[in-house]
Amino acid sequence: GPDRESMTPIWLEVPMQAGEGYLLGVDVGTTTTRCVLFDLEGMPVAEAYREPRVHHPQINWTEAEPEDWWDATVAVIRETLQRAEVPSEKILGVGLCGLQHALVPIDSEGRSLSRSMLWMDQRCQPQVEQLVREHSDLIEEIIGKERAFSTMLSAPKLRWIVENEPDLVRHTHKFLLVKDFIRFRLSGTVATDPHDAAGTGLFDRRTGEWSHSMLELIGVPRDKMPPIHDSTQVVGGVTEEAAQATGLALGTPVVVGSGDVLCTCTGANAFDPKRACLYLGTAAWISIPGTRGSTIGATATTGASLRWLMEPLGIGGLQRSDSFPPHGSSYTALLQEAESVPPGSRGLIFLPHLMGERGPRHDPEAKGVFFGLTLAHGRGDITRAVLEGCAFQLRRILENSGAYGWEMVAVGGGAKSALWLDILADVTGIALLVPRVLEAGALGAAIFAGVGVGVYPGVQEAAEALVQIVGQHEPNRARQDLYGRIYSIFLDLEERVAPLYGRLPL
Repeated sequence: GPDRESMTPIWLEVPMQAGEGYLLGVDVGTTTTRCVLFDLEGMPVAEAYREPRVHHPQINWTEAEPEDWWDATVAVIRETLQRAEVPSEKILGVGLCGLQHALVPIDSEGRSLSRSMLWMDQRCQPQVEQLVREHSDLIEEIIGKERAFSTMLSAPKLRWIVENEPDLVRHTHKFLLVKDFIRFRLSGTVATDPHDAAGTGLFDRRTGEWSHSMLELIGVPRDKMPPIHDSTQVVGGVTEEAAQATGLALGTPVVVGSGDVLCTCTGANAFDPKRACLYLGTAAWISIPGTRGSTIGATATTGASLRWLMEPLGIGGLQRSDSFPPHGSSYTALLQEAESVPPGSRGLIFLPHLMGERGPRHDPEAKGVFFGLTLAHGRGDITRAVLEGCAFQLRRILENSGAYGWEMVAVGGGAKSALWLDILADVTGIALLVPRVLEAGALGAAIFAGVGVGVYPGVQEAAEALVQIVGQHEPNRARQDLYGRIYSIFLDLEERVAPLYGRLPL
């Protein structure tokens, strides 16, 4: 069975000499599973990624198959090792980063029992409303006043399962978070960390443990949740089965790891005072400094909006490659077309709410809108409008956060687009710093692994040593003034359209 957190793992006998060895970071995101092999100086040696399918069985539902995450993880680890041509015995440790708020129910043998509801799934809104209406004091006491109890969290999703699929709860041995499911498959151990646990809405921030009162309120026994350990703790070694599947050496140490926010802030070195982290991925979020990466705002569909755009524009055949936008792929051509369009997208404005909205105000009914479309608009206009609309949404979040005046480091797949970073700098008026490693989640996971196996003395010390700023995007004053005028229209449009969302027949 999977309850082997107290086992004594078999470690590799690897010399910890300076400069020798490598660290592996695996980042399981909403739409991309990525593996990066780093040397001990934090430089990527090789990487690979896959894009597991995301399912939308109903409007406002978003699911993924946990087995697809595992299959993708196996594939990217094996491909990374093949590309690196590094003996697996030289990998000192494996760190894991994962999307948050998605629970994976497993049976006593560790098999997943159902698809996982992703953070953007909105079906549990009735549960949110009922729980807040009847138990707001308890919820606020457990998760804090600063955090909204919303459909994004795991707690109301779990309540939806209790009410609609009680047999699933009964048959579930453990509810694991995404990176914990992957680590179980790698090492046979069950655990999670405080940061990922806090993203569920079931974690008592005062005690550092699962909240008995919240779990009782939701209707799930405490023993169905994993034990909580520090992100850098080594909890197991790669099993024989996982070694055969991935190409990793038997017994390679695997640390607990963490959720994407903490891993990414670590890999961006967003610990310095007045340095925030801007992550551009499927969603986008902004996090202020802090050893636990405090998120001040998040969107629902940022990179997802650009990805979605490919199908209605009749662009198919996405190719895999080592970067975003992928070289030689349709993304590159699409962004080149957008670059030829003047700022303002020739009067076209996009409201980027393709699966509800998370910030600055949670709105599960929000929908995407193109405003100002004419027969004269083409693909480049539409694409640039998407990039600009996402930037306007991030400005809304910033203005509601009080984080202006901070420097900001930009990471994630979207940060590989110079055009998008220029637009973001012009819209927000903030200079964006670019680190040499944009896949900050994978680097953060590798740092946790390095601390866990004794390569680095601490997480913050490692981040300061390994993260280097190599570029900067400054706002252009003329474009900033233009975007300021368009932004006021964007806000007016948001206010006028919002009351109509709930009237749409779905």
